[in-house]
Amino acid sequence: MLLSAESSTNLGHTSVYAVVDGTNTENFGFESLLAGLAQRLAQVPELTYRIREVPLRLDRPWWEPDPNFDLGYHVRHIGVPASGRGDVAIKELALLARLHERPINRNRPLWELYLIDRPDGRSGLFAKVHHALVDGVTGLDLVDPLTPVSPLNGSTGDIDETAVIESVSVPTPGAPTSSGLSDGELLRRAAVSQAASPYNWGRLGVSLARNIPVVGSQILPTLAAQWASPSGDVEVESGEQVVPRLSFNRTLGPNRRVSVGTLAVEDIRQVRRRLSVRFNDVLLATVGGGLRRWLEERGELPDESVVALAPILVDAVDQPLGTALVSLQTDVEDPVRRVHEVHEAMADLAEQMDAHSVDTIRKLYQASPSVAAMASRLVARTSAASRFHPPFNVVVVSVPGSTSPLSILGANVDHRWALPSLVDGCGLAVCILSRDASVDVSVVADRDLVPDVNELSAAIERELQSLVEAT
Repeated sequence: MLLSAESSTNLGHTSVYAVVDGTNTENFGFESLLAGLAQRLAQVPELTYRIREVPLRLDRPWWEPDPNFDLGYHVRHIGVPASGRGDVAIKELALLARLHERPINRNRPLWELYLIDRPDGRSGLFAKVHHALVDGVTGLDLVDPLTPVSPLNGSTGDIDETAVIESVSVPTPGAPTSSGLSDGELLRRAAVSQAASPYNWGRLGVSLARNIPVVGSQILPTLAAQWASPSGDVEVESGEQVVPRLSFNRTLGPNRRVSVGTLAVEDIRQVRRRLSVRFNDVLLATVGGGLRRWLEERGELPDESVVALAPILVDAVDQPLGTALVSLQTDVEDPVRRVHEVHEAMADLAEQMDAHSVDTIRKLYQASPSVAAMASRLVARTSAASRFHPPFNVVVVSVPGSTSPLSILGANVDHRWALPSLVDGCGLAVCILSRDASVDVSVVADRDLVPDVNELSAAIERELQSLVEAT
């Protein structure tokens, strides 16, 4: 489904950009990165799998080891120029947008990694992985499996091979096809696989409906008569709010804009303590206030509140992430009142969906980008399943991360931003990764629909300062 839903404008991958300071270590560099990756391929063989299309498309694609796997193709070394016309920050953001908007070559394993030299002496690691490759993998950090060191935050970094393989058809669960399989043999195995396909597709559809509350009510009725489980306990939290149509709620183009920013953790904690709310409530209210400021400056602030699709961790077995429509209270002028309104809405939502605590998220996933990647895949599924303009304005992914300092190849991680996918009808997404000392906020937008993405990032930062002053 993730592969078939992908197009030149709706891409099926997630990216993570980490800024690291390697000036005080000799282990960080392109050669050591390549050497370590070569050693780790034996531990993570999925990085060498490619998609094999079945002739005449008589079955879904199958995995097979790439017989011509070339590590040098997947790992690149580039840089941001320090001289010439234009601000360095603008050049870096333009580079990130260009890397993020490019589709991944399906003729090769579905991932890319870029080591980026920055003019300030620090380095950047830009990792891009297709959702189909990591679908169903809960402990996978987008940077961890692509670095030759112990995984971040103490996680093992091991991939559940069965979960990876089952994201597309394979002859035997947990094993890819042999690299030398002929088209005739592939067709024979595809026929065997298709014999059970009505059941498999029905089960997939019901599972999808049950685990995406936003669109579950839209697609489940067509499947329930034949395929719904006896329990029928579909969690749907769509709310009754009216969703305004904004200028970026249109069909997407192929190009993207990216903006990044950082919020001080202590500022957010200060607001949280003084208002007796949750950390995430402050973050969502800050994004809502930033959107209000930004839309007001554009002369586009609607009377109704902007509605966000916000993936949250729920008590589910097959899909730990659920989605909900959350009002960002952009129709509320008072920033303190906005925080309280968001707090009440999220408290009700957490109770209805049996949402897990922050400590559980950290315990289950170790590294925050893994949850951000899951959220991005879930948003992609929303678009794939609905085939209509989503009933929300913006995607907001807020993920609590490690409270301990992180490092890659011995170099300290200063910042880490996740760049989610966009879906048709929603040309704007905000992703928030909390860390030990700061909160990294990234904004991804359609290039033609949102030309002033940097102004939105600045508005979010100003909103937090207003909250600090108001409390």
